[in-house]
Amino acid sequence: MMTVKRAFLFIGLLVIAVGLFGVSVNDLFTRSASSSVVSESGDYLIENVPVRGWLVPFDDLAYLRITDKRDSNAVFRSPLYPRSAVDMSAHEDDVIVGIVWIDFYKRDQHFGIRMPEWRSHWLNSFISNTRYDIVGSD
Repeated sequence: MMTVKRAFLFIGLLVIAVGLFGVSVNDLFTRSASSSVVSESGDYLIENVPVRGWLVPFDDLAYLRITDKRDSNAVFRSPLYPRSAVDMSAHEDDVIVGIVWIDFYKRDQHFGIRMPEWRSHWLNSFISNTRYDIVGSD
């Protein structure tokens, strides 16, 4: 009888842990940006969104959120990067919209990360909803 109680307790704690993780990740998606810029064409909103909290207690990370202003349901999130490396100077042409170190390819909708010393983070598979390529890093 005691093992059944322990099993229910374990399952209950597991459900609570998964629920807290889900709520925390969802909070990251709806967070306010620390800085933003509109692309030259006015078609894209580019936002730098900080990621802090118990999921990343020792890192000062952020992700880029690009919203297609012509279709507000089209929101693209980059993988995490160090906030200290961000430069929100925007650029745009027929193929790419982005900031220094991070490009978003409009046609096939993927990110190109050119950031020096970029490191992958375990949360990228949860935060980034867009394919990305690491173009160069040290």
